[in-house]
Formats: sequence, C-alpha cells, structure tokens
Amino acid sequence: MALALSVPAQEKNSLRGLEIRPKQAREWIESLPLTRTMESARAVYEHLSLLNRAVIPAEERMALGEIYHPVLGTLLDELEHVFAYNPLPLSYKQREALDLARGLALETACLYKHFIVETTSKLLAFGAKKSLPLPIFRAMRSLHRVLLQSYMIYHPAPAGVWLELNQMYAYCEQEGLLDEAPDASVRLSLLDVYAIALVLSLSDPYRLMQREVEKVRDLLEHSPGLVALITQLPEGVSADKLYSVALDADRAPRLLSLELKDRSGQALRALDLSRLCEHMQERLDTSSGNREALSRSRATHDTADLIGRLLRLWSDPPKRQFRRNPAENVVAVCSGIKAIVHFSALAEEEKPDLEKAAIRSGDTVPLLRIPDDPLSKRIGVEKWLVLNQSPSGLRLHNEPGGAVGVTVGEVVGVRFAGTRAWNIGVVRWLNLLAGNELEFGLEFIASGAHPVQIEPTIASNGRVQDALKLPPILESEGEKLLTPADTFSDLREYEISDAAGSKLVRATTLLEKTSSFDLFQFTPS
Repeated sequence: MALALSVPAQEKNSLRGLEIRPKQAREWIESLPLTRTMESARAVYEHLSLLNRAVIPAEERMALGEIYHPVLGTLLDELEHVFAYNPLPLSYKQREALDLARGLALETACLYKHFIVETTSKLLAFGAKKSLPLPIFRAMRSLHRVLLQSYMIYHPAPAGVWLELNQMYAYCEQEGLLDEAPDASVRLSLLDVYAIALVLSLSDPYRLMQREVEKVRDLLEHSPGLVALITQLPEGVSADKLYSVALDADRAPRLLSLELKDRSGQALRALDLSRLCEHMQERLDTSSGNREALSRSRATHDTADLIGRLLRLWSDPPKRQFRRNPAENVVAVCSGIKAIVHFSALAEEEKPDLEKAAIRSGDTVPLLRIPDDPLSKRIGVEKWLVLNQSPSGLRLHNEPGGAVGVTVGEVVGVRFAGTRAWNIGVVRWLNLLAGNELEFGLEFIASGAHPVQIEPTIASNGRVQDALKLPPILESEGEKLLTPADTFSDLREYEISDAAGSKLVRATTLLEKTSSFDLFQFTPS
C-alpha cells in the first residue's frame, strides 16, 4: 500500500548553499544561537525548506532530520512560548512566531514523509517494514504538534493534517506496525501517538483554558495503551455516546450519531475510550480534595477537576441546552475585572433618563453608548458583532486590530444598545480565524455588577483589589463576589467597600474558579 502523502516537488540544482554532510550539518545546527529564537528558527526553516525540495536520497534526508531533531524541539518550545498563553488576537510578533513554528513542524513532517512515500511506493522494498516505524512516528508527532499549536491559540487545524494522520494510521494497521515504539526516549507506540491526537481533539480544546490542552496531552502520554479503534460497534451502546474516525477523511473524530447523519468517509473505525475512562476515574477517586466542591467548580486549573470534566465529556458528550437565534446587532465589550469595574462605575454615574435620550430622533433604534474618554480607551472597550444569541449567552465576532483581548475562562462585560448595565459573562470557547479575526462564545453569569474593593481582614498585607458584587439570578441564591484569581479561601473574612461605606463578609461557597477569577457566595460576617 503506497501512501499518498503531500511532499514538495524536488528541484534540480537546489543543493547550492545547503549543507548535507552529516558532520558539518551537526556543527552548523549546534552553532545556532538558541537565545536568538526567531533568528535561529528562521535559519532552520529556510534550511529545511531547501532540503525538502532538493534531489537527495530519502535516507540521507532522514538522517539529517535525526541530527536536527534535538534543536528543533528546543526551538519549537521557545516559539510556542512567544505566541501562546496570551490574550487574543495575536500581535505581529506572536503571529510571526506562530507562522515560524507551524512552518518548522510542517517541514519536519515533510522530511520524514519523503522517506515514507519513496519507501512505500517501491514494488520490492526489502526491509521496508523495519525502516518505516521511526519516520512514521516522527511524521505523526510533527503533525500532532501542528494540531497542538492550533489548539494553543484556538485556531482551526490546517487542511490536510488530519487526512495524513488518518492515512498513516490505516497503513500501520494494515502492515501490523501499530505496536511499534521506535523512539526509546518517548516510549509511545504508533497507536499511542495517533490515539493521543484523536482523544486530544475530543477534549474540546477550544473550550479549554490556556495551558490546559498541554495538561491533557501530558495525561494521555502518561496513560498509553488504553485507547482502541474497533471495526465492530459494541451492542447496546447509543450512537450519541460513541465516536467515529473516518480514515479516508480530512477531519478529526466526531460523534457516531453525526457520522450516521452526514457520512464523510467509508473507512470507519469506532473509538473505544472505556479503558481510558476507567483509568482516569481511578486516578480521580484516589486524588485528594473535596469532591463536593470539585463537582460544583467549573473550568479550574486543578488537575482533578480537569480529569472530572474530561470524564463527563468523553462518557456523556454534552448537548445544547438552548436554541441559538441568529442576530446581527452590535454590543460594547470589555475584558477583565479591572475593565468591568471601571465601566460599571461610569455607568452608575449616568443619569437614568439618558436611556430615553439614547433613542434617535424619529427612530426606534437605541444607540450603543461607548465611553470614549482617554482612560476608557486605554483600558480597552470596543464594538463586537453578535452572530447569534440564546437565553444563556452570545456568539460574538470581531474584525482584526481590536483593542480588547480575550481568552477562555476570562470574564467580560457586555453592554447592549439603549442600556446602562454591563452584563457579566465568561468566555467558554474561542476561535482565532483567518486574518486574525476572533469569535468567542459567552455564557452570562449576571445581568449587571456593582464595583467594590475587597481586602482580607487577616494577613492582607494591605492588598486591596478591585472586585464586582453580582446580584442573584434566582431568588434562592445569595449575592456573589467576582474577584481576581486566588482570592477565595473557605470561611475567610473580607472587608468590601464602595462609595457608600464598608462591611465585613465571610466567603462561603466557591462557585467557579479559573485562571482569571474566583466567583463565590458570601454572607454578612
């Protein structure tokens, strides 16, 4: 079975300025100044690009790839620290680092794909079966890294990546290579590498907070051999709880029920996650911590909570609670507690009768009022387009070049036209689109907020922080405090103050914790 992987065409006379002698190539790449990440990464990318288009035996090209392998890993790590873990959209420097990292990973994959294509296309390839596991392993890992980079910035995967991963798995399955573990330093089989890519895509990476996708990858890499792909579906299992993999399609796995409605491939496998879920459940059961608190907390950076969310996702995929209604209105958006405190305070100073004045003369369309004083502009507020709306949230879109940065798990303020209040929501998913455009899904947690300052009464070291007091959504609920991350401590006493004075309160129930905020209930102290 010859693999139809995409590789660049080889060009004659393309060896000029290209070092292909092993000793000299090693000296060259080890001499690169790794402290100058962008400069060195650009030099390696240009070298790999030329190498993949040069007329050179596949064995020699692959041998050079093994020489470059350690330095490539270091450069990719450094580049990813430049463009990941920041609010989106990307800056120019971050976009440049992303393009370089993606280019390096794709060119590295091409280097090994050359060997795979040439070897599998030979009619008589003696010993080919023994020589293929390592290049397939390296190519799969490189393509998986491209996917991981996309997840880090909530960007769609490049076209063709899933198709090639699926094809290489199908070849290994046919040739009996799935159990091969060619890299002793990693100790993963070819099946493990493929399975990690599949399961990571099913962890809802566009809803994970920054750094959580790497945590999921690490969990999976430390739990090898627990995922199976099967051709026969288990009896009595609902199609809404099984995932399918189309080996001849360019897409990630999806629910089997969706596959049955819209079939995109013929070579289907069912993904069996039962052993993985059992292993994760055992780990969760043995972990320390308050189980009741974990069950109430959402989107935290706690490993036990992350495993709990993954188990719920893999064993019982969520269904939409509310219907989304298309919309084309515009709202004002700001991001972060400090920004919401600022704009909520300005809104409280506005006179109520200004709402009526916001109606255009002779029109019934309310005006969207956005503060435009220098401080407000510096803090960041702008118009976003609402694509659709449900009782629980919004889907928002913005053109590139915006002043408001967002990330999953961040709290944002939303102001509708003709209103004074800033609605409070949390970013639940995020997509960075082509051209640096952004879309995100917002879940509302309050219809307004009152700005306050909060200070622990014991061992505070004078640390006074901005916070927001949120009204209850239901009559049975109490008031809540939205504070910077790591403020909450169970039954701790705080002093909260505003223009009307100050009072002592005691924290009771932690409702949600993310890398950006704590949300908890309180009672008078």
